[in-house]
Amino acid sequence: MAKDRKQIILQGLAKLLEERDSTKITTAILAKTSGITEAALYRHFPSKRSIFLELFNYCDQTIFQKVGEIKKDLSVPSPERIKLIFFFFLIFLEKNKGFARILSREALGPNEKNVIDAVNQFYKRLELAMKQILSSDKDSIHLTPGISAHFITSILEGIISRFIRNGFKETPSNYIENYWLLISKSIFKK
Repeated sequence: MAKDRKQIILQGLAKLLEERDSTKITTAILAKTSGITEAALYRHFPSKRSIFLELFNYCDQTIFQKVGEIKKDLSVPSPERIKLIFFFFLIFLEKNKGFARILSREALGPNEKNVIDAVNQFYKRLELAMKQILSSDKDSIHLTPGISAHFITSILEGIISRFIRNGFKETPSNYIENYWLLISKSIFKK
């Protein structure tokens, strides 16, 4: 039952992040959305920061599990593996809008410094994974693997910001093929 309640709280936070200005999410509002008392919320999480961190950790694990699978599949050419990561990342965030607010750091205040640090580390790891994939096929790219991975990561962060800015109305999948066409022409020689 405790695990179920934790899950309900995390789902409540994700829902609130989709629906409202994240600066107005209090533990009282989160408890009400989750259908529990504020005291019960604190029995499962010691602080609001720990709820954000646990929600981020779920996002991190889900994305990196898929990135790891894609990275290991050496039967797929490196440009296609990068494309799969790019598409998976954007579609995952489109379906989990609350995570977009965390990965943009918009939902995080100064009290969530540990979560901000975890998000920054997330992007470093994502960039490193793409750099490693691109390093296996350096002759197919115009620039270095590091610059290419940095470029893609920067575009992903920009797309997330735009998605939030337009109130989740214009979804990344509407433009995903166009984004990828521009990226692939900029990075890959073929």
